[in-house]
Amino acid sequence: MLAVTISLTLPLLAACKEDSPTGPRGSSSRLVFASNRDGNLEIYSANADGSDVRRLTTSAGDDSDPSWSSTGRIAFTSTRDGNSEIYSMNADGSDVRRLTVSAGSDELPAWSPNGSHIAFASNRDGNFEIYSMTVDGNSPQRLTTSAGTDAGPHWSPDGSRIAFHSERDGNIEIYMMNANGSTPTRLTNNPNSDLFASWAPDGQRFAFHSNRDGNFEIYTSNLDGTGLTRLTQNTVVDQYPMWSTDGKRISFHSNRDDPNFEIYTMASDGTGVVRVTNNTAFDVQAAWRP
Repeated sequence: MLAVTISLTLPLLAACKEDSPTGPRGSSSRLVFASNRDGNLEIYSANADGSDVRRLTTSAGDDSDPSWSSTGRIAFTSTRDGNSEIYSMNADGSDVRRLTVSAGSDELPAWSPNGSHIAFASNRDGNFEIYSMTVDGNSPQRLTTSAGTDAGPHWSPDGSRIAFHSERDGNIEIYMMNANGSTPTRLTNNPNSDLFASWAPDGQRFAFHSNRDGNFEIYTSNLDGTGLTRLTQNTVVDQYPMWSTDGKRISFHSNRDDPNFEIYTMASDGTGVVRVTNNTAFDVQAAWRP
């Protein structure tokens, strides 16, 4: 959902265990991300140190919002067939499948931990709400119903709950609900915008970005809202945190080193920042390989 992300933020300037050419699955050694380095937005993957960059998609539309499943497939949003729809593909870009067909926009796919379902945001019924479907695109279920935008779903590590952001109570805050949409609970509460929660692998904390202290920065918090920790401190934009599957690092994008956004990683306490990408284009929305 890159268009929605930009509109909200830029104005404020287990799984299989087999080895792959880039290391064993589960090693948190590889990232998938969106970039317009070759023109329009496409999906790429790279090692966490920035090496071995591979372009996975080639389409006339924009491809964004990548999410890597425990079964090895990648879900993403694409406008290749007109409006925004959800697609999936193998990790090498082969076997592309269109999963949604609707008159509205379907965006921001997120895999359940066991790879059986995909949560996503859609305005197919009016405003943006959270939906879930099976991995073949069947049996879509609407999980939220509110007058405000609900988006940015992210499953808990045990698959029982989904975190998301919503403006149902005025400004944008982080919420959590059961995987069937029941018992929505508000996790953050401040006058500014809190978006894009990512669960820690232990299921006890979440990372998110917020402009509560001025510009957008990365924070972590306990599920009950205590233990709030600010991880980034600068005068530019840091966004879209995603926790690695081993819990040691958090990826994010930032425009701290030039006018364009690049991918970075840092330790889960905010130290040890590493720049992953380096070019004159936008590199955004990184997600780790499970």
